[in-house]
Amino acid sequence: MKILYVHHGNRKLGNPPTQNDDLTEIGYKDCELVAELLNNKTVKDNIKAIYTSDFFRCKKTAEIINKYLNVPIMEDSRLNEFKSIENEQWVDLQNRVSMCIDDIIQKYNNDDIVVCVTSGINIVSFINKAYNLQSSNDAPFLGIPSCCPIIFDYKK
Repeated sequence: MKILYVHHGNRKLGNPPTQNDDLTEIGYKDCELVAELLNNKTVKDNIKAIYTSDFFRCKKTAEIINKYLNVPIMEDSRLNEFKSIENEQWVDLQNRVSMCIDDIIQKYNNDDIVVCVTSGINIVSFINKAYNLQSSNDAPFLGIPSCCPIIFDYKK
């Protein structure tokens, strides 16, 4: 099965920044572009669901992407960003996101595609899972640009 990882659209940073910050104008446009990209019969027919963090910017990104897909949107707090859990360590985040990916892989068929909208830092867990790498405090902190879609192919 395939998971299409999507970093949420660019967000406006409140003062102070919160998990309820809205998307910027560019963030909205980026989400629209991804929605249009996925509005392709070959891809669209295989997308079964969108999973999203419960942060506003991720949920808003998922809603915009779902414009043409009309699939269920599932909120899962395991897709929340690093340190959204008190005293969370880097390896803990990777394990948390990895468990979410495992559950998604088990739930869907090999030909299915699921979109996951989450924070940029979580890309490490998707990479680890795709290449059978162990979660580690030594794993690099990677950043991903606004609404950047990346496809991962996972085998059951």
